Amino acid sequence: MYRAPRITLESLNLGTIADSYQRIFRIEREPAVEMARDTRGYSFAFQVLGYFTWLYGDDPVKVRTFYRQYLYEYVYDKVWEEMSATDRRVLSAMTHVPGGEVKKIRDELNMETNKFNPYRMRLIRKGVVDGTCYGKLRFTLPLFEDYIRENGYMEDVE
Repeated sequence: MYRAPRITLESLNLGTIADSYQRIFRIEREPAVEMARDTRGYSFAFQVLGYFTWLYGDDPVKVRTFYRQYLYEYVYDKVWEEMSATDRRVLSAMTHVPGGEVKKIRDELNMETNKFNPYRMRLIRKGVVDGTCYGKLRFTLPLFEDYIRENGYMEDVE
């Protein structure tokens, strides 16, 4: 598997996700759209949220708890573990900057543009952040910002 070419997949279409949730769970459009937004188009999140909604649809707190737990344990722990210390610092700093402004993130890290850009590009390539909006970064993975905050990783910034 290590020698196999890596295939990068784009995010799933949120409208299509909402259509699926609406059809499968026979719910109104607005809750289906909200569920789709909660996945941010991430296919694993789409599957996990759907699965736990199927099992515990009458208990939204239980759905959300299991959804969060699965993302954290089966994806985010591994993603975080495989990152360099500086990648982690950049992501942690992003949690301090509400609008995702690159300049403010760099200021938080005391990093010049030429030092910051390789980490920015690597995180974009890994699919962890999105940099399509000029001068801004945003998390692509649902609840990943919460994961960083809840696990005390913000101390990594210091």
